[in-house]
Amino acid sequence: MRKKRKDGFTEVSAFSKTPFHFRFLYLGLAYTLLALSEIFISKHTRSIIEFLSICVFIISLIWLTWKFVCFRIEFNRSPFKKLQKYIQVNKLYEEEKREVGINEKRNVKRKNVIYNSAYFSYKVTDDQLIIRAWKYADKFSDKANTQDTMLSALFGIELYKKYDNIQYCDYVFGLKRDKRLTVGKSEIVNGYEIQMTEKIKWQLGSPPHALVVGSTSSGKTYLVNMLILDYLRMGAKVYIADPKSADLSVVGRIIDIQRYGKVTNTATNENEIAKLFREANEEMEKRYREWFADKNSFGKIWKDIPNAKPLVIVFDEYAAFASVSSQKVVKEVNGYLFNLILKGRQAGIEVVMVMQRPDANILSGNLRDQFGVRIGLGNMTEDGKKMMFGSVDMKYKTITEIKCTP
Repeated sequence: MRKKRKDGFTEVSAFSKTPFHFRFLYLGLAYTLLALSEIFISKHTRSIIEFLSICVFIISLIWLTWKFVCFRIEFNRSPFKKLQKYIQVNKLYEEEKREVGINEKRNVKRKNVIYNSAYFSYKVTDDQLIIRAWKYADKFSDKANTQDTMLSALFGIELYKKYDNIQYCDYVFGLKRDKRLTVGKSEIVNGYEIQMTEKIKWQLGSPPHALVVGSTSSGKTYLVNMLILDYLRMGAKVYIADPKSADLSVVGRIIDIQRYGKVTNTATNENEIAKLFREANEEMEKRYREWFADKNSFGKIWKDIPNAKPLVIVFDEYAAFASVSSQKVVKEVNGYLFNLILKGRQAGIEVVMVMQRPDANILSGNLRDQFGVRIGLGNMTEDGKKMMFGSVDMKYKTITEIKCTP
């Protein structure tokens, strides 16, 4: 039988039967056909009542047939039917021969009987299909978290998320395609949320700091410009370090002149960048002294402080800075950078680093691990993905067409 759980999930296994309302409709259609046949067989059809009865039966038959066909099509496309067939086709059940009675010759009748099955549950919302594979410590438990490709093929939908739990594994499929946002038209939700696409967003500081990696012409500059627009909408103070003196430094100067009347928070050479990070570090330490010095500040963060605003440091092409600057300045900036990344979250400090490749000899692994948001752009190599995300077990979606809206 089909079992619906209290959490809204419907259970499916090799023991599941056709839903009751479908069987009821089938029986209704069968009984109508039998009744109609009986009337036609009968020769007493001369009265108006019997004639009207036949008309009612014909109309009922047509309506039931139409409902039956529509429901049959809908049922065959339903997650219940697909999962039921999936279990059968892939032999996700165990069976054995059992005695079921005695035949006419007094011999024992045997029949294959299912005694164990893999269990799935599903739940359909407005924009998601959630398939839950249960782990019941049997032979099917090891397969519960390896159904990605098969389930995607079964439903013809790309996997959106996967949650592997001790007792089950959830596969989340998006029923609505994610859409890109037009730069300049995105809005901040609840004050401090950055919307990347219609479905993807993150709260400033949760997780903290962002690492943006991509080759030349992969779109890093446009992405960072979008992030800066969002930070400015929050009222954040933005520091920009651009050792290449490229487009990002131009953006920084424009922001500085409009806000302060002069260039104050944009740095291009090594001494300016060191000064910028020194000032950011001093600002962070000042915030700790003023906001979190007494016992009443226990458990608080910068959002709990009245009129507090975030401070964002955007560092473009750190590799270029590290390769052309003196080792003394690089060591000084690295010390400030490490301190800001480790301590900045509570004080509202956000670091955004933009690089072409996060090599360990340029950006140390313990520092790279502190970036909660990691964005890879362009066709990254396997080594690049492993350095960036720590794993290459996931599938990465490649976009072959880029549409530009004027």
